[in-house]
Amino acid sequence: MQGTSGPSVKVAIIGASGYTGAELLRLLLFHPFAEVTLVTSRQHAGKRLTEVFPHLTGSPYENISFQTYSPEKVAASADVVFCCLPHRASFPVVKELFETSSKIKIIDFSADFRFSSPKTYEEVYGVEHGAKELFEEAVYGLPELFREEIGGKRIVANPGCYPTSIILALYPAKKVDLIEEDFPVIADSKSGVTGAGRKSSVDFNFCEVNEGFKAYGVEGHRHAPEVAEKLNLTGFRFTPHLVPMNRGILSTVYFKTKASKKELTEAYRETYKDEPFIRLRTSPPNTKEVSGTNFCDIFVTKDEKNGLGVVISAIDNIGKGASGQAVQNMNILLGLPETTGLEIFPNWI
Repeated sequence: MQGTSGPSVKVAIIGASGYTGAELLRLLLFHPFAEVTLVTSRQHAGKRLTEVFPHLTGSPYENISFQTYSPEKVAASADVVFCCLPHRASFPVVKELFETSSKIKIIDFSADFRFSSPKTYEEVYGVEHGAKELFEEAVYGLPELFREEIGGKRIVANPGCYPTSIILALYPAKKVDLIEEDFPVIADSKSGVTGAGRKSSVDFNFCEVNEGFKAYGVEGHRHAPEVAEKLNLTGFRFTPHLVPMNRGILSTVYFKTKASKKELTEAYRETYKDEPFIRLRTSPPNTKEVSGTNFCDIFVTKDEKNGLGVVISAIDNIGKGASGQAVQNMNILLGLPETTGLEIFPNWI
């Protein structure tokens, strides 16, 4: 659909050979105003894009090849840059691009600008941040919470996939003060294997993952502080799990509340009534029902016996949890309708 009449937006993807890069490329095919002009990959530099992603054969990407990264080349080729690099590798690139061009807008997939201060980042990730001065230029890219701030920034820190699923599940209850502070909020989340990235590791080999189900990061996971900071939670417990499926995250969160089920339901309905990618459900959602989309499906109920609010959310970890949300953020940055290029529904089976 690229080439439709309208404003043309030139897009570069840095580190485009991973799962998030592949999903970005797929989604941008549906975007009427976006033109992918440059893709970089250290591992695949010189290879045609369709050699690495054969499923895109016959697409407008047919003649694009992966290139080595250079800030000058990227700045000359793009209005918007998606930076799909891991933490610590990302902030030097973001800094270079920011200094090379005064107009370029950057959507960063790493955790390098997600926190409100570099000090918090350094405490959580255990590395020194080399672009502290850019925190004032960055905003946390969760539109349902920070839409107004996103539009005025040049750096958008795309949220983590787990935090997206958990924050969206908790935000309405927190917003109207329905969460009791004397009991920790508990989040139990399960993710597909693409959440670990497209890298070689014995932990993610077929024989290790298939027919298995395990928890990890039980002693503490770096996404927990991200959720706690954005929602200002005084007590928060998060346990992630790996399940043998390709994509998707299902989070079940529990919090102590005096609110009735009706009050909880109304809080969620009122908070999300105008959100294009939030779907409130009357029964617990399935990850299949959001696969390949930017939707977050949410079910809310009340455990009356134990006085707990129970909220279940489902997202695609590389959709609303990564690349879909990044395209949504790009639309906000450019003043386009948020749904542009994201009007995609999953197959029903």
